Amino acid sequence: MSERTRLLCRRAVEVLAVTWVLVLAVVFLWRWSFPLELEWMEGGMLHQARRIQLGLSPYPPPSPDYVPFLYTPLYSVVVAGLGFVFPLGYPLGRAVSILAWVAVSVALWRVVRGEGKPRAHAWVAVGLAQAGYVFAFRWLDLARPDTLTIALVVWALLLLRHSGPRPSRAIGAGVLMALAFWTKQTTAVFVIASGLGALLVDWRRLPIYAGTIAVIDGGGMLLGNALTEGWLWTYVYELHQAHAFNRERFTTKTWGMFLHAWPAVMLVVLGLVSAGLARLPARLRERFGPRSPSPATADAKAEAEADPVRGARALAYWSLMAAAGLLASALGYSTQWAEPNAFIPGVVLGALAFAVALPTRPRAEAWSLALVALQLLLCLLVEPLYHPVQTRGLAGLGQSYAWQDPWRTLPRPADWERARALRATLEAAPGEVLALHRPWWSVLAGGEGHVGSMGITDVGPEARAAIEAELRAAVGEQRYAQVWLEGEPPRWLARDLLRGYRVEQRRHGQQRVRPHSGYMSDAGMVTPYRRDQLLLVPKGPRLAPPRTEVIADFESGTLDGFTAEGVAFRRPLRRLPSPPPVPGPYGGEFLLSSAGPRGDLRLTGEAVSAPFALPAHGRVELLLGVAGRGPRGLRVWLEEQGGAGRTVRLPVPAALNALAPVRWAIEPDWAGAQLRVRLGDDSPAAALYVDDLWVVAGEAD
Repeated sequence: MSERTRLLCRRAVEVLAVTWVLVLAVVFLWRWSFPLELEWMEGGMLHQARRIQLGLSPYPPPSPDYVPFLYTPLYSVVVAGLGFVFPLGYPLGRAVSILAWVAVSVALWRVVRGEGKPRAHAWVAVGLAQAGYVFAFRWLDLARPDTLTIALVVWALLLLRHSGPRPSRAIGAGVLMALAFWTKQTTAVFVIASGLGALLVDWRRLPIYAGTIAVIDGGGMLLGNALTEGWLWTYVYELHQAHAFNRERFTTKTWGMFLHAWPAVMLVVLGLVSAGLARLPARLRERFGPRSPSPATADAKAEAEADPVRGARALAYWSLMAAAGLLASALGYSTQWAEPNAFIPGVVLGALAFAVALPTRPRAEAWSLALVALQLLLCLLVEPLYHPVQTRGLAGLGQSYAWQDPWRTLPRPADWERARALRATLEAAPGEVLALHRPWWSVLAGGEGHVGSMGITDVGPEARAAIEAELRAAVGEQRYAQVWLEGEPPRWLARDLLRGYRVEQRRHGQQRVRPHSGYMSDAGMVTPYRRDQLLLVPKGPRLAPPRTEVIADFESGTLDGFTAEGVAFRRPLRRLPSPPPVPGPYGGEFLLSSAGPRGDLRLTGEAVSAPFALPAHGRVELLLGVAGRGPRGLRVWLEEQGGAGRTVRLPVPAALNALAPVRWAIEPDWAGAQLRVRLGDDSPAAALYVDDLWVVAGEAD
């Protein structure tokens, strides 16, 4: 290829890498101030930072008030310290991660340029790291420790690489690597790998480097364990090690996902390895054979002189770190409940080593950069979906990539509106809030926070049972003014919760306020999260509008004038069907269901209300919902008594288990008419929910 072609490929890579930097800048700014969680565990990290601010231990015995995530504490310490200057909340936690990612990008640039590589190669490292954002589950800008961890690791490795004549740099590298461990303990892989890397730099720096880490990490662990009465070690090691190990993810899936996400890069890697193996015999002859150079040896020397990479040690060092990053990714992703944020070390260190290894010979460089440009463009356009290939092999290849949809990453304007409204509801809560998946919501409501669902899962059986028992007792005493759930009530809480609480809101579909990264988001999930978001409040009547006549609310425990025809609608429910899903919203303690108290969808029949008179103006309103397969076979209509015998069919809401007000505006020629409401269930696979039949006089909505 011509020099012009090589320069064109360099410019293409630079433009695409800069494009990726700008794209992530827009994404980070868009998401930074989102008023609720972008990822469901963000609030738990803020809760830990708040405890540190208050002088409380981040690793106390498990309790209903708090159980920490199984991470080392430095990220929360940093957020807590900054929280004395800036408001402690989601934006602050995310700002730490965003600034850490800027530090990562700067380090990548300095590493590649420091190894004598061209500017375009430095942009390769930076661009590929940015392009891994979607592959790593949109995790880099979250209020979590992952990005700060990789920033500390990369800068530690950079200092260590150039620590040869300067012991102070080896000390600095050791400090940063030790702090990386205190940010996330999975850094242990890099501690070991960097120790081997120190031998490639200067073996005399290894004792200084390793000793620094030993003092900070070993001494810190002993001190922290003493201060927390042993709970630090319990959380960050013993409970962490109790998580199950997924062998398939380690042996095949992680590597397959990297190959699937970066196919063009893997072609370059294959080419580099093949070229290296092809040149290996000549290099061996040069080193161990006769001193008279063969043509192949002369060519190899010429290539080495033309290549600005500063010796084999640089390539060996960064290749070792890339291997450590891939190993850390595989181990992290293989841990129970892990998500693809585990790939961040492999993405960053892999991009770095790849850029250092890129050839500078014109033809090889041009082909390599052309493939890198293709990869950067592919990452802009398509999102890798590995599951179809994993389950169906080549037959699933057509479904294994999807066009990038910005709204899978960016909250839509409607998402912002719902999140602001929900946050306003939390901040105006009349008492304590319990939100097991979102413990920071308790703090937003003016409370002190509480244990999260992950914490309950992480601790041992005895501690878990004790926490659940105390939470059940608090719910039974109606200590909480609001209980927020993602999905249905957990089994251990359902009985006590449903005895004293009712569903005030059942947010379905687009009504939910969900995260935009990780679990409970659509982004990157094999099976998108579809469960409803529930708000439960202590049982009590719904507030009726002025000039409302309550025809039936079933709070007497009777049918309130309704007459049942058939086996359905025999009596109102006070104890909600078990197991869930639980219906709502509804008023008071009772509601009517054609499925009966046992939730038997097979029951069929009708129920007819007593006649009631219509005012001259206003509306008829009732709450309706459906359980089972959908509204087919369920009927609600109004029928006039006497006169023309007119009828009006009312729509039955389609959202399952979500009662919604259905209104009929009184038409002028119906004024004064006697009306009855007829309920019908002809479906053996569905049921009708009914509550609060009202006649509201005045102007209709």
